[in-house]
Parts: sequence; C-alpha cells; structure tokens
Amino acid sequence: MEKPRPRDQQEQVIILEKQSLPRFIVSLLFTLLIWIYSLFVVWFFASALFDTNDRYSGILKIAFKTSNTEVRTFMLIGVCIFLFFLLYFLFWRTYNKKRFGSKTRRKPPMPVTVDDLEKLELIPAETIKKLQTSHYIEFEKNPVRDLEK
Repeated sequence: MEKPRPRDQQEQVIILEKQSLPRFIVSLLFTLLIWIYSLFVVWFFASALFDTNDRYSGILKIAFKTSNTEVRTFMLIGVCIFLFFLLYFLFWRTYNKKRFGSKTRRKPPMPVTVDDLEKLELIPAETIKKLQTSHYIEFEKNPVRDLEK
C-alpha cells in the first residue's frame, strides 16, 4: 500500500470559516453566558468550602435550600467516589500488568502488500492495481466477492 503524501500548507488548516456578524455575536453571547454560569458554580462551591456567606452566595443557598455543611458533605461524597474509582482503576491496571505483561511486547502489524491482497482472492489483481493508482473510481457493482459461510 502506498504511504500518504505530505499535504500542502493550506490543507493542514482544520477549520477555516468566516462567520457572519450576527452569528459571531450570538456565539459570543452564549460563550459569555456559559463562562458566567461556570464562575457562579465555582463561587457557590468555594463559598461553601471556605464557609463564607456573602449576599449573592446566600441567595443561591436559599434558592437551593441548602447550607454550607450540606454542600461540603456533597463535595466530600464526590471526592470519596472519585478516590474509590481512582483506586479501583489503579488496582485494575496493576492486575492487568501482572497478568498480561507490559505493552512493550506488542508490535504493530506489518504493512499489507499487493501479494497479500491477491492471496485473499477477494478482489481481482487488476482491481487492486486500479484502486491504488486512480484518484476516483466508480463501480457498477461491488468488486469484493462474498465470503462463503
């Protein structure tokens, strides 16, 4: 099989788009809204963690009918669940390493040659060569024959 050729500089750009002004403004507003929401969430948990009660975090705690101790308990449960899964996956990794060995013994498969494809007898040899040389091919029917069941 042929290796991919290097691309031109312009083809390496993943996204190249000019946005219209209304779309840019809408996306900017949504982005700002999400950032402000994220700051409120961080502020809510930080104020509960450090046991501070200012006017705005107090309004949030009244709206959610919670206290600082309930929020801290919720965060403690979240940290405990995180630590449980962390320890579980570390144990699983250690078990797999002891049972199956390290990844260094694994090797990538060898590149497929035209002879290998011909030995499969699923596609005729001229079709294989045509597939490798042409940029665009249109088939009337599928050139790959079905496997016997």
